[in-house]
Amino acid sequence: MSGAPGADEDRPQESENTPAPAPGSQAEQDAIFAALVAQFDDPVDLNRPDWPEIENLRAKNDLAGFNPQPRPRPSTTPAEPPRSWTPAEDPDEGHYIPPEPPPLPQGDTTAKFAWIAVLGGPALLLFDAFFWREIAGWPAWVGLTAFLGGFATLVIRMKDRDEDEPPDPHGGAVV
Repeated sequence: MSGAPGADEDRPQESENTPAPAPGSQAEQDAIFAALVAQFDDPVDLNRPDWPEIENLRAKNDLAGFNPQPRPRPSTTPAEPPRSWTPAEDPDEGHYIPPEPPPLPQGDTTAKFAWIAVLGGPALLLFDAFFWREIAGWPAWVGLTAFLGGFATLVIRMKDRDEDEPPDPHGGAVV
């Protein structure tokens, strides 16, 4: 086959006596796919596009209206110097000032040491891994036991409910 325009007209067409597959069927989709695969290596003729003429932008000459329009430029001499600008009065000024937040509650010493162990144990293991290139010896045991001990302490000390919460008369879920 040649790459000249109209070369695909020389291609043998499906025979007239072969029944066309039902629209939307798997056989129709297989036939469309087979036709696409057969045309894959064919040369493309850029002078004869296969898309609708309305989408052919090369043929349209009405793109003159799509040129960018120049924007109006402000005058080159400012009316007043830029440093003389003062901000406008803020209408919300003095409207609402939130109160100071309450101080953070003081944690007990056991909880503080448990959190230090939970965070410091893995930090010790990472320090050991990055700087000594191996996790062995007493730093590994200290890091692991610190993490496990701190975690166990925090889990054991968890409260089931708040002190100011009234007790549940049903003792749990109501069915």
